[in-house]
Amino acid sequence: MIGRPARPGLRSSVTAAFALGALLLSVLLSVGTYVSARQLLLEQRERTALRQAYADAALVRDGLATSGTSVSEALGAVAPPAGASMYVHRRGQWYSSSLDQPGEALTAVVRPTVDGGSAGLGWTGRTDPHAVVVGIPLPSVDAQYFEVSVADELDATLRTLALALAVCAVLTTLAGAALGRAASGRVLSPLREVTGAATDIAAGDLGRRLADTDDPDLSTLVASFNQMVDALHERIERDARFAADVSHELRTPLTTLTTSLALLQRARDLGPPSQRAVELMADELTRFRRALEDLLALGRLESGIDEADLVVTEVDELLRHALATSSSPDLLRDTPGTGPGTSVRVDRPQMVRALVNLVRNAELHGGGLADVRAVAEGDHVDIVVRDRGPGVPPTERERIFERFARAGGTKTGTGSGLGLSIVAETVHRHGGKVWCASADGGGAEFVVRLPLSDTGEVPP
Repeated sequence: MIGRPARPGLRSSVTAAFALGALLLSVLLSVGTYVSARQLLLEQRERTALRQAYADAALVRDGLATSGTSVSEALGAVAPPAGASMYVHRRGQWYSSSLDQPGEALTAVVRPTVDGGSAGLGWTGRTDPHAVVVGIPLPSVDAQYFEVSVADELDATLRTLALALAVCAVLTTLAGAALGRAASGRVLSPLREVTGAATDIAAGDLGRRLADTDDPDLSTLVASFNQMVDALHERIERDARFAADVSHELRTPLTTLTTSLALLQRARDLGPPSQRAVELMADELTRFRRALEDLLALGRLESGIDEADLVVTEVDELLRHALATSSSPDLLRDTPGTGPGTSVRVDRPQMVRALVNLVRNAELHGGGLADVRAVAEGDHVDIVVRDRGPGVPPTERERIFERFARAGGTKTGTGSGLGLSIVAETVHRHGGKVWCASADGGGAEFVVRLPLSDTGEVPP
């Protein structure tokens, strides 16, 4: 199936509109100039031909009036202008100063007028280029005089004029296109600034604002945009404070419930049903505590990373700390090229928590942790956590990093649903990337890519 062609952008449309307008204007001006100039040149050429023909006709008449002078002698006594031919029609015969074409054919356009006793002027297309024909009756000598002048110089002048006007039209069109591009660039400049600001805000820079402007047409847009961002920033901060306050207020009753439940678990006079109920309550309370801790962690992440908390840490040390914190066996696999000296600049508590979440995810949902390894390449290092499970379907490999999202085979009630979203947010805040892929030996691989400490930059 053939896709629809892409629509031109606003800048291309404005440029094309300017070019088309310049083309139409230049064509109209060129056509008007050419028609006016052509008419003026034709009239001038006709006046010149008429004056020359009257002068030559007078010489021929005087020659014929002389006794004993033949028509050929009278014509030979007159020097016609360059490119002109003279013809005399007398007593049914034609006499000519040249043998190019018969006078009867060339003078047909004016002969009816001359036969009526008046001077005639017209154009004939029997020559290349066209020629102006002037006919003058000579009743005193019983003859008719005709002069045919080929308009070579007029034709060359008109061709040169047409070429010059065409070149001017092309140059005008190009100038219009250049003007349109410059004008569209000036018009779209504020839109580019808005786009850049919106991109920065979407990337997490909520302090980004548009600079004030003195342009009355843009001041309203700038003010409205900045007010919208201020309202959005305030709403996000208010929601974050609300979630943090709620989570903090829940910690005290949660601690009380945990302590009370521990006392119930140690009680010996509970029957099997009661013990089962207490165990279920303990599991749910543990899950609730983890969800609360994850919510607090997300709140701290969304408040931003303080540059003062970033320290250079060796990757191996970071991974061993995460494995020890998650009470998992030391399955860190040595990789050539990665070891002491391979360091990243991170907020240690937040990055350790993210790695612990990946390890616990492998334990809870991936059939157990298979191994952990780090691979340094170029200006970054990849931390790979592999599990022993069935893997994650390709259609769900991006969705599982969303909040409260679980893969299709994951059982509910086994986690908060925030672990992988915390991983994604933490890695993003450190200028890295995280994704899920299929492992070569089966299972799933979660890859965390971080910039090395000597080249990495952390976004503000």
